[in-house]
Amino acid sequence: MRSFIAECHRRRVFRVAALYIVGAWVALQVASLAFESWGIPSSVLRRVWLGAIIGFPAALIFGWRFDFIGGRIVRTSDESSAEDLSLHVTDYLILAALASVVIAMVYGVGTEISTRPASLPEQETASTGAKSIAVLPFAVASPDENDAGFLAVGIQDDLLTRLSKISDLKVISRTSVERYRNTTKGILGIGEELGVGKILEGGVQRSGDMIRINVQLIDAATDTHIWAETYDRSLTAGNVFAIQSEIVEAIVERLQATLTPQEAKQMTAMPTENLAAYTAYLKGRNQSSIESVESLNAAVQNFQAAIDLDPEFALAYVGLADAYLTLGANFLGGLPIEESNALAEPPLTKALQLDPDLGQAHATLGLLRQQQGNLQAAEQAYETAISIQPNYARVFRLYGRLRRTQGKIEEAMGFYEKALLLDPYSVPVNFDLARAYDELGHFDEALERYLRVAEIEPDHAFAYVYVAAIHYLVYGQVDESLVWYKKAAENDALSPSLQAAQAIAYLELGDPDSAKVWIDRGLELGPRTFWPVWASTLYNLYTGKEAAMQADARTLLDLYPRNWGSLFILRNADLAAGRYDVARSRYARAFRELTEPEVPDVNASNYLSAVDLALVLIRLGEQERADDLLAGCLEIMQSRPRHGINGYWITDVRIYSLQGRPEQALNALRQAVEEGWRIFSWLYLRHDPALDSIRGEPEFQRLYAELRADLAAQAERVRALKASGELRSNVRIPVGEQPVPSLLSN
Repeated sequence: MRSFIAECHRRRVFRVAALYIVGAWVALQVASLAFESWGIPSSVLRRVWLGAIIGFPAALIFGWRFDFIGGRIVRTSDESSAEDLSLHVTDYLILAALASVVIAMVYGVGTEISTRPASLPEQETASTGAKSIAVLPFAVASPDENDAGFLAVGIQDDLLTRLSKISDLKVISRTSVERYRNTTKGILGIGEELGVGKILEGGVQRSGDMIRINVQLIDAATDTHIWAETYDRSLTAGNVFAIQSEIVEAIVERLQATLTPQEAKQMTAMPTENLAAYTAYLKGRNQSSIESVESLNAAVQNFQAAIDLDPEFALAYVGLADAYLTLGANFLGGLPIEESNALAEPPLTKALQLDPDLGQAHATLGLLRQQQGNLQAAEQAYETAISIQPNYARVFRLYGRLRRTQGKIEEAMGFYEKALLLDPYSVPVNFDLARAYDELGHFDEALERYLRVAEIEPDHAFAYVYVAAIHYLVYGQVDESLVWYKKAAENDALSPSLQAAQAIAYLELGDPDSAKVWIDRGLELGPRTFWPVWASTLYNLYTGKEAAMQADARTLLDLYPRNWGSLFILRNADLAAGRYDVARSRYARAFRELTEPEVPDVNASNYLSAVDLALVLIRLGEQERADDLLAGCLEIMQSRPRHGINGYWITDVRIYSLQGRPEQALNALRQAVEEGWRIFSWLYLRHDPALDSIRGEPEFQRLYAELRADLAAQAERVRALKASGELRSNVRIPVGEQPVPSLLSN
């Protein structure tokens, strides 16, 4: 031992060890501080720690074997000074192995950082430039506070609109500053949270036909007043907008912002000369922001009232078009999307005729063209809107949505980042950001962001729906999802989709009676809306009502010709009856790109149906075409998560089964079940003919029994929640009933 220690000392192994420990400690301290400031997650720092630990024995090996002489690496000499110290082949192999360890560690850390989604800065860390401003809600000091309150909102809103058109400024949107209404928080805190250098606050007082508006511009970093003014005028629309123009001019001067000629012209624009019309418009905007069927219908009435009062009021036409388009959102179910597009086109056309330089109108035009499938025209409209109104947060959000639908998630994140800087408390921006995380498979971040939306806007039904979806489709917690589905249904009682969505979860738990209650509510509100009809289709399949199931599936296919679910249901019926050509022709009408080209175009929008079509082709003897489809599907799935709304679920299991690879199919099914896959488990495992080749395998039956046991336990919890009143319902799961019918019963 003494001789070994002496040899280590001679070879300077202890010196190398000491230098390595000191160097690693310094590197870890620097990494800890740097990663925190850059927003890099703690999981990456753990990789650095692991690398430092693994690198220690590598450093000792290097210190024992090698030395530095004359600026080059040589072998450590033995006690004989006459020894040749040049490196041999073995030495180069050892050095290559040590270098590989270092490269692998660096690559692991770099990959972990680079594959994280672009983190979006929170409002607390936004830059506070000198040319950035937030306009706080104006205070009201009048006998008739309701009347003056709408004026205060209108003044603040118009100031923000005018300022947002100045490209040399950063202007925080109204939705984010609204949270500071009646706040006791100081200017310093508000400025830090919003990331701005200047804050404008003011008040409105009305007395008869007179109005007083006082404003003051404050330096957010020092809480010192830069400028203040009081305006006393007779109450007319012209005077109100003239005061706003004067305020904007003063702000531009104090912030030393540069105006283009076009921006200077826009500063003096007057949206309407009719105060009643403007008040109705403001009511409509407030109602539109809630995004429920009830609030949007009320918004339509107020926008129309504003138009009736002033037919030249361009912004009112934009608001009306926006409300119609939101009512046609797929999940909301207020209007079929074709109808909402048709209703939105005329008022939007009118708005652009009245004011071709209206940034809001071009942003809404982009949304309309996007929903009509004209993506190039949508992109052009968004670019125009940004050039006219560079601080309009909504257009960056919509542009991000366009990029997300094109599969350009990272680019979409960049647009969301810009929108979030301008509107950090915006519900739509935070919601779309959550959806992007969801699609990337970063479900914990998505859930956190969905809950943030609910925190900002407790009445936002969609936030609860997607929280429910995370629990159901990602974590396999069907019981917990029902708690959140119920919150969504309560917050938008007029949405047929939100009423019916939870029916699918009840079917998963083996409770068709409860599912029927929610399906009937959805069908009553929207008899030709996707989710109620789809849930009804599944209910009829679950309860063995074949004719009703096929009727629902045909209705759904008429409404949504490329819908996977209806095609899947009708395909199964055709296969069972031997109608292979009928099934093939149905897919050919819906997905020409899968049947007509020599090489099928399998993509993210059709790969689920491509798997279903492959089985039809196999039955028809077109094995080569089927193989091409399945290979294309496997390629698409490589870039998608297994779980979540956009996950592939057990599509790999279905493909391997069709390819005659039972071992891979069962391994994939085992992985899916262990990771929490539960969505449509009864539909696939009982009714999907693609799984026929493995359905008789003992491992398949074991996994199915494991699923049933887990869902039975979750059904017990649902019964307890109903008994406690947390999940009130007119029906209950009968005690002792299996949550999912036995696989072997049919």
